[in-house]
Amino acid sequence: MDIDIHYPYGIPFYTKEPIIPVLFINNDQDFFWIYFVKNKQVDKLAGIVFPNDKKKFHFPENSLIAIITQSKPREVYRYIKLKPNMIYIYP
Repeated sequence: MDIDIHYPYGIPFYTKEPIIPVLFINNDQDFFWIYFVKNKQVDKLAGIVFPNDKKKFHFPENSLIAIITQSKPREVYRYIKLKPNMIYIYP
């Protein structure tokens, strides 16, 4: 097991759901939150990427997420449909 791989909050690493690897790179001085989107609404917190950090995640297949930044916590910066081996670089 690779200790550098993160799983969204509430999703155990031993899940039987199909999962996909995704990399998030934060080149900003602010952190950002990753939220799941359910029924076109921001739902549960999936993870946090800290300033100047890279995080590898394993997300459930067909996940739709929302990125919310520290500088504008009341608005969604981006909605993203995750794809296998996707690299998301912010900003």
